[in-house]
Amino acid sequence: MEAIIRDSGQQFRVTEGLTIDVDYRDEAEAGAAIEFGEVLLITGDGQEPRVGKPLVDGAKVLGKVIGHVKGPKLLVTHFRRRKDSRTRKGHRQPYTQIQIERIEG
Repeated sequence: MEAIIRDSGQQFRVTEGLTIDVDYRDEAEAGAAIEFGEVLLITGDGQEPRVGKPLVDGAKVLGKVIGHVKGPKLLVTHFRRRKDSRTRKGHRQPYTQIQIERIEG
């Protein structure tokens, strides 16, 4: 069974047992349950795909928080020509890692 969910303006294609990285959630602790209520599509189990308009009624995706991780390092460089001005900064975006346990609907 597969589903497409929407979280924080992003869409994720999920299946049971899949691990995804969503935007950092400070209140989410490791082992906590999390529920995604914005399900856009459900397919699988030999049934016709159910497409929401815009959401599928009564559908939800349940998951478990694994922990917090950081994304890849991004380097930001500012350069102004002929001004002897160069700066370089690094950034790593924090994410919350979630394992999908069940798709209902």
